[in-house]
Amino acid sequence: MNLGIDLHDTISYRPEFFKTLLKDWPFKRYIVSGTPESQRNETIEILNSYGIYTEYYDKILLGYEYDKTDMNLSHFKRMREHKLKLIKQYDINIFFDDNPFYASYLKDHTAVFQTILSSEYLESFKQKDPFFTCNFQADQFNYLEELDDEKIKKTLNNQEDKNG
Repeated sequence: MNLGIDLHDTISYRPEFFKTLLKDWPFKRYIVSGTPESQRNETIEILNSYGIYTEYYDKILLGYEYDKTDMNLSHFKRMREHKLKLIKQYDINIFFDDNPFYASYLKDHTAVFQTILSSEYLESFKQKDPFFTCNFQADQFNYLEELDDEKIKKTLNNQEDKNG
């Protein structure tokens, strides 16, 4: 039961929780980040700032090189493929990631737990580094605000039709 955990907006959101999880996990533990390999030292410094030292994980698995200003849909498609390759290569059975784009794609390949970020966190980090806090979650749950009894009944009936 190897464990993989994303860094930005996952570990950084609740570092104490993930530090404890990593410390107590009885199998292989990997930090899986889209951060470019050229930023390995900075990644280690970030982990160390959370008290997550090398004894808490087996390996840091990083992304490919890219320019943050060129991040577009093709970047995220390529990165989800890269993360999937790492998940398969390192036999990661449990994976935590905040990004719904990756969570949706990876859910059929491993058990994915999506870290749901608070509105306050999203707002504060949007100001700090909009490239690493991509905020795909910002609108992820908007459909819930639009639910009413008619839409819920339709959804339930559609499920019943599919199952029945």
